[in-house]
Amino acid sequence: MCGDVVKGRYRPPPWPAFGWMLAALAYLVSPLDLIPDWLLLLGVVDDMVVVGWLLTKVDRSLDAYRGWRGFPVMEEGDDEGEF
Repeated sequence: MCGDVVKGRYRPPPWPAFGWMLAALAYLVSPLDLIPDWLLLLGVVDDMVVVGWLLTKVDRSLDAYRGWRGFPVMEEGDDEGEF
């Protein structure tokens, strides 16, 4: 996707997807968490839940790009994870 955007083949750029990716990366590397990482199990689970939620937002914001590439797009409410 990034290559298609940079080369100008796909317009407009999916800015929400880029924003969600940046937020997931920032949360993952940030020392500030909802639950501190020094609480070993809870801190790691906290990171996994928040980053997983953010990556779900990325996935949902890329439906138009998937359609443009000719990939199947998940229907609304399809929670099985299959296309």
